[in-house]
Amino acid sequence: MKTLKLKNGKYFHGQYENNEKTKGWFIGSFFDKGNYCKTDKLEIMYCFHKKGDIIETHYHKKKVELLIILQGSAKYTINGKDILLKKGDFLFIDVNNLISGEFIKPSKIFAIHSPSIPSDKFKP
Repeated sequence: MKTLKLKNGKYFHGQYENNEKTKGWFIGSFFDKGNYCKTDKLEIMYCFHKKGDIIETHYHKKKVELLIILQGSAKYTINGKDILLKKGDFLFIDVNNLISGEFIKPSKIFAIHSPSIPSDKFKP
C-alpha cells in the first residue's frame, strides 16, 4: 500500500492495493511497527471473493464485525440462522456469535472489526 503521512502525523492518505499477503486487510494492529496502517483501534478490509469462497465457522470474544456487500451476494449463517446478503446489504455481528459464510456470486466486500485483535478469532 502506498501511503502519505500528513503534517500532524495523526492522519494519512493511502491507495488501496488488493494485497494477498494481508488477505485484503489494510488497517490493523497486525502491520509492522512504524507502518502508518498499524492501529489497535480497528481492522479494515476490502477484498474480492470468488463464487464458492467459504468463511469458516468462527466467533469473536472481544471484537465486533461489520460486513458490507458492495457487489455480488453471499449466504451467511449466524447462530444457525441463514441470511442472504446482496449488493448494498450490511451485517453487524456482536461478540460471541457463531459466524460462517459462502459467496454465491463473485463479490466485493468491505469489512470492519473493532478493536484490532488478530488473536480474537475462535473456532467452536
